[in-house]
Amino acid sequence: MLKILKTYLQFNKTMTPRNILTLSSEEKRKFLDSFDHVFSDIDGVVWNMSHIIEGSAEGFNALQQAGKQLTFITNNSVRPEEQCIQKLIKNNIDIKAENIMHPAKSIVEYLNNIKFKGLIYIIASEEFKNVLKRAGYELLEGPNVIVKESFTEAMSHVVDSQPVKAVVIDFDFNLSFLKLMKANLYLRQSDCLLIGGATDFLLPVTKDLSVMGPGPFVKILEQTSRKEMLTFGKPGKALAEVLMQRSHIPTSDRVLMIGDMLEQDIRFATSCGFQSLLVLSGGTSYEELMSQKDENIIPNYYAQSVADFVEFIKDVNKSNV
Repeated sequence: MLKILKTYLQFNKTMTPRNILTLSSEEKRKFLDSFDHVFSDIDGVVWNMSHIIEGSAEGFNALQQAGKQLTFITNNSVRPEEQCIQKLIKNNIDIKAENIMHPAKSIVEYLNNIKFKGLIYIIASEEFKNVLKRAGYELLEGPNVIVKESFTEAMSHVVDSQPVKAVVIDFDFNLSFLKLMKANLYLRQSDCLLIGGATDFLLPVTKDLSVMGPGPFVKILEQTSRKEMLTFGKPGKALAEVLMQRSHIPTSDRVLMIGDMLEQDIRFATSCGFQSLLVLSGGTSYEELMSQKDENIIPNYYAQSVADFVEFIKDVNKSNV
């Protein structure tokens, strides 16, 4: 596998992120020339739940016209990929399936790459499961029952001798203690992999409301199994390996990661050696950004939204005349 650059002192990294529109003409040109690939989040960058973020399509189109290769990366495997593609196209962003990545898809690519054979115990949404099933993988699910409150009853649903070779966990609306117990028992086998998708602790629903994500439950399985999880959602390095391999990217510092969340998007960029840009159109406010002390979640740059790239690239083109 390609090695990710393990550096925390990134390209133009300072403790204070810079607004891309306040850079000098020379700085703008150098920044634009410094990356070939754009990895971007979707929720909070392209749209917020029910509405498109004004100017986001024009911003991404400007980047593509400037010769940048665009890949959208989301931790949302609950939403069908085709639905996501159609929504992007409807909002004037020209994208194909190969340029969208989500945890279920990246896990399939990984399993294919290692030629995985065996039974998978899965805790995830139906759409997530369907992606793995369509790829030909055999899944074990459940238990999907309500039991009497006794250990004897519970054990009858979680203890078995199924030859599970991997436990996969993502967002499951019907997650239960029984499922976690069952997963933990499978993970006690030395040859059973622990594979995770989304690891978000909080999921922003609106500007003012966040709900708990799958992160705490993923952490439970890591701690109780004492196994290091392979994470194929942001901020997982395993995801970065898949992305760089499929896009034939030789060095990580030629990638710009755009996102709206510090913990998922910016930490992903920092840990993998990507350049980073935070947009303030989603789950992070300007005040939150500027109050950060953890260098690992401070971006290189920020913008009000991706729409700022329209003006940014116009300025670069003018300075080149």
